[in-house]
Amino acid sequence: MADPVVIRAAQSDDVDFLVHVMRIAATSHLPHCVWDVLLDLPPDRTDTVLRRVAESEQPHWCHVSRFWIAEADGRPVGAMSGFDTATEGSDVLERELAAQAVVLGLDETALLRVLERGQVLRDGTPADFPGTWGVENVAVAEQNRGTGVVDELFTAVLGHGHERGHDTAQILCLNGNVRAERAWERQGFVVKADYCNQRFLDTYGCLGTKLLLRDL
Repeated sequence: MADPVVIRAAQSDDVDFLVHVMRIAATSHLPHCVWDVLLDLPPDRTDTVLRRVAESEQPHWCHVSRFWIAEADGRPVGAMSGFDTATEGSDVLERELAAQAVVLGLDETALLRVLERGQVLRDGTPADFPGTWGVENVAVAEQNRGTGVVDELFTAVLGHGHERGHDTAQILCLNGNVRAERAWERQGFVVKADYCNQRFLDTYGCLGTKLLLRDL
């Protein structure tokens, strides 16, 4: 008989697994990873950036300290990040990404293009709902999907957000990821904003992102 799922806070030695999770979450239903497109780097170099960003000094929604990990039979099978959108949101993450791009030696032209693609990403993404607890980077190993792992993660992460004083939670999904949208709706989330943008489609391969909200 399989051991029950255990939810725990991520630790520094989980970073390789978390980079894998971030890649899966940002690939979504697309044939490519959004991180690779944003940075215009091959996957191995993108993963180097994500690893460094996950261990940056300032916390944000891709930081190790903001992840919960699901373990089954003694191994990690899923993860999810939870964060304060006001203080640990995308603005902090963007600064860390820019710093790491410089460290990797991108020249001025390449860096400007990263910033341009970042602006396209922002233009196709609804603004954070004020005062919300954010959920991001949701991924479960394929063989463990449909077994309740994601429910356990949501229970832990949303519960922590409520403990930190938040009354609402938000989550995003890429337009066209019907499977994710339905999964979020089963968790009580409702679509509150739906952004469509031609430049987003041309750059990232889908029309934009949706923001879903629920009470805690």
